[in-house]
Amino acid sequence: MKKFLIALSVALVAVSCGPSRHTIHVEMRHPSKSGINLDGKVVSVVYLENDNQMASSFAEGMADGFAYALEQDYATGEGSVGIFRMNDSDGARYSSKDSLMNLLIDTGSDVVFLLDTLSLGKMTLGGISSVASPTSADSSYITVGNLPFKVSMYCFDGMNKDERVYTFAGSSVAAPHAYSDGKQSRETLLASALSTLPDVGFEAGQMLAGSFKSQWKHEQYSIVYFDGSQWYKAVDYAEQYYWKEAMDIWIGLLDTNDLLRRSCAEYNISVACYMLGDYDLAEEWLDRSDVDNKLPLSDGLRKRIESRK
Repeated sequence: MKKFLIALSVALVAVSCGPSRHTIHVEMRHPSKSGINLDGKVVSVVYLENDNQMASSFAEGMADGFAYALEQDYATGEGSVGIFRMNDSDGARYSSKDSLMNLLIDTGSDVVFLLDTLSLGKMTLGGISSVASPTSADSSYITVGNLPFKVSMYCFDGMNKDERVYTFAGSSVAAPHAYSDGKQSRETLLASALSTLPDVGFEAGQMLAGSFKSQWKHEQYSIVYFDGSQWYKAVDYAEQYYWKEAMDIWIGLLDTNDLLRRSCAEYNISVACYMLGDYDLAEEWLDRSDVDNKLPLSDGLRKRIESRK
């Protein structure tokens, strides 16, 4: 019986010397529904204008709304998505790879979107309706218009090794509107409604950007650690998503002849690099971890890294 207790005590000590695993829950950004990943890339939007003032006004508003929606989603700041206008030339083929590559260079972007010339249908006006809470007598009534439109957009990602042109097309109905005191002629109301085209174009651009916004998924990642204040402190930083601070500690723990401990620190550094978006560096650290002592968690992390590259 005494020998059994001694053996059990030795086994417990051996277990306590091995690494433990801590699970961290993270909301991870993934490419948009379109399959295009804009995270960390310089993006520009180019729209065409011609002699059709209605289409040009609508397109300008759409480009503004599209850029604004991307800036909000990727938190890149106002004005971070460049907006450019270009005169439409008869016979030009804007959907070609060469055309889009030239725009990519001209705009200094990683990704360029080209909003082709809009096709607008006939503008019609509905009836006059009273406003529930008018701000003035001139805005006591509202008339909502109906404007069908078709849009085509081309995208080229200069950082995508496939070098393919993405084409998106759709149609919808815009609703320009005019406020009045209820006494204006239909011609006056029509002109007033047309003046709101940049605003309704802005809304249409925001809707168009929906296909290019990030998708967020709940995921779990593991951090390995040993008993010790520095290991605990690094886990605490990782739990708060302070990856740079955690990585500094793990780098300091590399100075050891214990290959398992060094491998665990290298694995954790790989996780931190992955979280910070440096996938090449994450792969390098995981390679080092595998050389020292490949961990059971390694293959799962490697698949995640490769899926991001």
